[in-house]
Amino acid sequence: MKRLILFCVGILCFLPMQIQARKYFCEIKGTEKVLSNGLKIVFDFGESSVYSAWTGLKSKQKLVDENGEEIKFNSMVDAANYMSEKGWNFQQAYTSVYADNVIQHWIFYKEADS
Repeated sequence: MKRLILFCVGILCFLPMQIQARKYFCEIKGTEKVLSNGLKIVFDFGESSVYSAWTGLKSKQKLVDENGEEIKFNSMVDAANYMSEKGWNFQQAYTSVYADNVIQHWIFYKEADS
């Protein structure tokens, strides 16, 4: 009986290590648009470079809906609300300067199996 109980406890301790979720990160970057009002917002999932030496933040790092249409965001908070609705958690925010442009960085994370 003791062996059965120890075996069950051992299995219960071992299973969570096998099914452990991984933490994924996303960084939302926002900067003032050149020659117009509003923010240019891009999403960095770490899969490709988001900076260009000539134009600063690349425009192709956008989110699209089910139809392939770009999702437009009014502000960093609007983008953060979208991420929160999708299950992402806020981690940290900071600002930096790149090619004379102030960039807002908001980092989010999500735990998932894949």
